Amino acid sequence: MSRVFKPIVYKTLPAGAEIIVRRGQQIAKWTDKRGRARNAPIVVPKRGKHAGEARISIQSARYVAQYRDSDGLHTVPTGCRDETAARGVLRDLERQAELVRGGLLTRSESQTANHQTALLTEHIDAYEEHLRVHINRKTGFPSTPQHRNNRRKQLERIVEELGWTKLTDLDRGQLERWLADQETKGMGARTRNTHALSWSAFANWCVDTHRLLVNPFTRLGRANERADRRRQRRALTVDELERLIVATYCRPLAEYGRKPVKVEPAEGQKKKRANWTYEPVTPDNINECLAAARKRLEGQPELVAKLEALGRLRALTYKTLLLTGLRVNELRSLTVGQAHLGGPKPFVILKAADEKARRGAEILLRTDLAKDLSLYVAEQDEEQNAALQEDQQVPAQLPANMPLLPIPSDCLRVLDRDLIAAGIPKLDERGRTFDMHAFRTTFNSLLAAAGVPQTTRRILMRHAAVGVTDEHYADVELIDLRGALDHLPPLPLPKNLEKAQQEATGTERGAPVYCAVYSPHDKRSTFQSIADKTDRDGRFQECVANVACDKSCKPLTRTVKQRAMGFEPTTSSLGSWHSTTELRPQTYISF
Repeated sequence: MSRVFKPIVYKTLPAGAEIIVRRGQQIAKWTDKRGRARNAPIVVPKRGKHAGEARISIQSARYVAQYRDSDGLHTVPTGCRDETAARGVLRDLERQAELVRGGLLTRSESQTANHQTALLTEHIDAYEEHLRVHINRKTGFPSTPQHRNNRRKQLERIVEELGWTKLTDLDRGQLERWLADQETKGMGARTRNTHALSWSAFANWCVDTHRLLVNPFTRLGRANERADRRRQRRALTVDELERLIVATYCRPLAEYGRKPVKVEPAEGQKKKRANWTYEPVTPDNINECLAAARKRLEGQPELVAKLEALGRLRALTYKTLLLTGLRVNELRSLTVGQAHLGGPKPFVILKAADEKARRGAEILLRTDLAKDLSLYVAEQDEEQNAALQEDQQVPAQLPANMPLLPIPSDCLRVLDRDLIAAGIPKLDERGRTFDMHAFRTTFNSLLAAAGVPQTTRRILMRHAAVGVTDEHYADVELIDLRGALDHLPPLPLPKNLEKAQQEATGTERGAPVYCAVYSPHDKRSTFQSIADKTDRDGRFQECVANVACDKSCKPLTRTVKQRAMGFEPTTSSLGSWHSTTELRPQTYISF
């Protein structure tokens, strides 16, 4: 049986509602936004998320349709306030059920039709929930909250700017025009590709869940990211790294010795009360700032020690990133329990859930880095620090879940100031930048400059694809490319054309020398006639080997016979070496 009706819904008690009792039933009386007096009975649901809470029971303003098909009874919201319009929706649902029953419409097509009336935001909510619970086949983990947040922002941005409200509004041409407009506005190729990829993935999910029959964004073109790379990272040289480590260690204390400077407001900007600031720490004033800071904090040795420890921590963080190739979030996830700093082969265990590729790995540590990490861990506990100072036995280890190196969320801002203190520009002359991830680029570039094979570097970088290691993480400025060119053979050019022709024919050192070698078993008269004829032309210098030939010389056999080829042809009837003009021997093989 089919019908349309207004269901009963439960809502929270309105603010300022008066509760009265009528015939043993509690009634709430209130005035709505339009100034009309309203009243509704108060009920306490026994089930659901609002079980046990007092709520008002009112009739919905919109109709719902109820009908039955082969799958059972269905209740579908119509979104209509008018009963006639709601009955029209019900007739469409019943007709669709009849088409499925008669085989004129498949069940998947019927499900797709049912989703067309839902708002696009509802589908996006369902897609986000799918990303939250769906297990990726490659990694074995669901997507991260950051990934889900980025996908939702990209979907909602295009929905808002293109005015899409339902799945029927999805249009490939509109999306391509929007991407082209964003290119003219300065959006990078990678950002445009991520927007296109988000909508392609969303449409694929809609096809899998029978919300769409086909993906309208299949084979959507992608922009060339290599030709439009907005952020190109560079590597630091060894000298720059040494300066960065020293400046990082000194800067926390040196900031207390900076001088205040006046800030002039920009043109057209109103003068503010905060019209002064401290000068930045640079290589020119870092020693002066350190001296002023120590003098200023002369009576606060604890603060001085704290600032020095902070500088050591930052320098150790940069050193760890440089010597391990870890990403910042991967280093942030490491705990004391995952570090094995003792023994001849120290290492740390990177969990699969914390690695970008979700594979997990053992990160090898150099001996000096393991020693620095061990000293830092030992200094974190007051009891351990006191025991080390008194040369006593070190107490129990720190909690296993304690971060190995605490990294703040504003580490990039701290790095920028450390670069200024070290006198290292943020951008080089080619527009390439240095950030926290550029330590990974420096790691691979220094290994490549040292001649480490690509396979070894790929394993240390934990890359699955070989091309990624050198395509994105190699800085050619650190590699001696000109020195590599010196390994190619020298190719001097000839001074003139005549000399080049002589070198090409091998006659640059005089007339060619022809040597005839024959066996003593051959007929001497034949060879003598050859020598006599060729010697008259002055182009033949005889080199006879019959004098020096011993018994090891064998006569020419019928299988392999040496014939002299010259300007005059030879005949097959000749049984031995018979020719009129000898130039070069040729081997004849008889089968």
